[in-house]
Amino acid sequence: MVTVAQPQGRGVRTSTMASPRLTRVLGVVALTGAAVWVITIAAFHAIRPDLDPGNAYISNYARGDWAWVMRLAFAVNGAGWIAAGLGLRRALPATRARSWLTALTVTGGAAIIVAGAFRADPLGSATHSLEATIHGRAAAVAFVTLTLAGFAGWRAARTADAWRGWAVPSLAYGVVAATLLITYVAWPVVADDGFGWWQRALAWATIPGALAAVGTGLVSGRGSGPGVR
Repeated sequence: MVTVAQPQGRGVRTSTMASPRLTRVLGVVALTGAAVWVITIAAFHAIRPDLDPGNAYISNYARGDWAWVMRLAFAVNGAGWIAAGLGLRRALPATRARSWLTALTVTGGAAIIVAGAFRADPLGSATHSLEATIHGRAAAVAFVTLTLAGFAGWRAARTADAWRGWAVPSLAYGVVAATLLITYVAWPVVADDGFGWWQRALAWATIPGALAAVGTGLVSGRGSGPGVR
């Protein structure tokens, strides 16, 4: 953060400006979180052929061979979303929508980290452990908050000159993510299999795609000016 002193009568008025360098670093963390997540899941599709992607959850890769890699990917992805939220707070004007956007993205990122720390039960397990319950609740929080972040981003970007062009894409992301989330939740009720592809469309493509887009905007220095309060 850079503090700038400005004369104001006999006293001195200070204003804070977001450091462009720190904002870019947060953008790099966001991009890393998205890339590690997408690449890790793609790799597990190859190294875990025993799990059919259409009928297995992404979380099932956190058990068995190379489980630690999947759990690490959860942590890196969650950190990426937290960095994105903090970066947007620095880059966007101080508004209520920005506050909501920051809260939603940081909460979503923290929930992803929790979901990786507490694993889902093995696929087909007859019992439901406490660990799996915590995982499920955290995953639900992540899905909901990061979907709602699209709508908060739309509101926040409309009032930011540098980010105004992102308003409609952010709204589109929110609509697509909400549609996929509803479909993913409802799919097991209306079909016998294939739920895994809907989860991947949401959690492997749409949500990390939004994270990568935000990271790109932060790295480019978009809106790195007055904003941190």
